[in-house]
Amino acid sequence: MAVLFRLSRRSYRGSGAKPGKSAAWYNARVESGCVAGLSREDLDLAATLTSGQVFRWTRAEDESWIGTVGGRRAKLRQADDGRLWWEADGPDGGAFIRSFLRLDDVDFPALAEGWCARDAHFAEAWARQPGVRVLRQDPAECFFSFLCASVAPIARISGMLRGVASAYGQPLGCVGGVTLWAFPTTTQLAEADEEALRALGLGFRARRVEEAAGVLAELPPETLSALRGRPHADAKRELMRFFGVGEKIADCVALFSLDQDDAIPVDTHVWRMACAWYTPELRGKSLTPAAYARVGEAFRDRFGPFAGWAQQTLFYRAAVLRARA
Repeated sequence: MAVLFRLSRRSYRGSGAKPGKSAAWYNARVESGCVAGLSREDLDLAATLTSGQVFRWTRAEDESWIGTVGGRRAKLRQADDGRLWWEADGPDGGAFIRSFLRLDDVDFPALAEGWCARDAHFAEAWARQPGVRVLRQDPAECFFSFLCASVAPIARISGMLRGVASAYGQPLGCVGGVTLWAFPTTTQLAEADEEALRALGLGFRARRVEEAAGVLAELPPETLSALRGRPHADAKRELMRFFGVGEKIADCVALFSLDQDDAIPVDTHVWRMACAWYTPELRGKSLTPAAYARVGEAFRDRFGPFAGWAQQTLFYRAAVLRARA
């Protein structure tokens, strides 16, 4: 079913959008529909969108989630009866949403059933919170998101990225009371300088963003997305060529935007879990490159080629649920 977002020129003027950029979204054509038969084991939308993968999705008063993916607006609402209602800009909205949520290529409940049978720690985490899927994000936004994510809580990361989007991205209007901005293209972001990015709250991360944007703006637009079909080691190596991109940032980008399902981003939470449960030989040692590699090997040995999905459920329990307790 095709519909139009109900927007007005008054809502545009009051949204904080910069009219000089473009108001092309004003009559943007969108599609809407429903995915039926999704259990909470298939997908817990709220948990997935608050699990530290994405940072610019907002929960509206009607319990829907509003955000953008690759410059396209989207609105998602999960009902208790197993239906997922969606609206999205542009053609093939249903396929676009299914791709973002990876509904067609990963049978998450089947994977989790096997992991629960072989790993008591995962079984406990899954019982507390099933359905935390790994998303297929726009690689550029994911890349810059995790450049900004160093040593920062999720709320601060969200604030930084919203500031960057509103300063340099395309205005997309107000949907469900939420003002949306496309994340800037690398060309748009290359217009920013370190001082301006620091003023947006990026701190030491500003230089990383400035330098990476400058490099990417001179490369073909598909440079990051082309890594999606490369082996994990190759994709990670290419990502780590950028200033400020270490192993953890590279693995986050690989897992959350490049379909590298065996990538294991090792932060303090994952490191503690690994030392306690999977790599006891590393207890009391520092997280060196060799230790980082060993943790990844241990997760992949335990959970197989989709180890990154298992790690995300374990991370959610260790980082998100405990932070809310």
